[in-house]
Amino acid sequence: MISIFKEMTSGFRTLFPAGRFRFVLVVLAILGAVISVSELLVMKFFMNIVTQEGEIEQNRFILFGVGILVFFLLTRVAQYYQRTYRVTAFGRAFKGLKKVRRKGAGNPEWSMAFELSGVLTHATQLAAILIFFLILEPFFALLNLLVLLLVITFIGRLFARQIKIQEEMLVEREGRRARPQRRFGQRIKAAETGALISGAGMIILLAALLFLSYTGEISLTNTLIFFLGSRLQNGALTNTSRGLMRYAKAKAGVSARANEDE
Repeated sequence: MISIFKEMTSGFRTLFPAGRFRFVLVVLAILGAVISVSELLVMKFFMNIVTQEGEIEQNRFILFGVGILVFFLLTRVAQYYQRTYRVTAFGRAFKGLKKVRRKGAGNPEWSMAFELSGVLTHATQLAAILIFFLILEPFFALLNLLVLLLVITFIGRLFARQIKIQEEMLVEREGRRARPQRRFGQRIKAAETGALISGAGMIILLAALLFLSYTGEISLTNTLIFFLGSRLQNGALTNTSRGLMRYAKAKAGVSARANEDE
């Protein structure tokens, strides 16, 4: 976990000049997390309306339903602009970096920037989900935190190892470099291993959720919300694992190009 924090911090400082560009990136990451977690709020409101369908007046029922649909539509539009504006933000930030020779998307700095932005978004998303769980059920939130730390620690070890592997495979040996398919194979294997561990963590959470629901410690509505939140969290961890391994590959390419320039 420490290796992830160090690499992301270093990449953040290297790729984005100090000032408003860093601020914009952080705002985009927070916005992405808020949009994702808002889906849990929408689902909770939806479940409350459905479970009380016979007790709510028809006019209020229609009003609540329309409100949920409008809110969901607004989150989709906000997510669209959040994802598309990243390209513009990266392009403007890279204008201040003289060492970025090409401004096209094929440049490894672009790959690093997109993966860094994705990991930052997923990190804020995980924090928001944890807070959301803590508000609804502290005990389940603490268990979730423990599982989360274990999974992230494992992914962090894979990430640190993958950086070394990718850099070593870019070093010429006997006048040749490692074949591209080997680089892709190593990266994909590490990424999917992290995703697999994330899935194992979700199984633990689901088992605990079933037990707490069976014993009546958690209401039916919250059980469904926790289930959806756990799936959302698992998706964020899976995407984080894959994004970090792609970041390792891109960073190795940047390092190799820097060595060639020297």
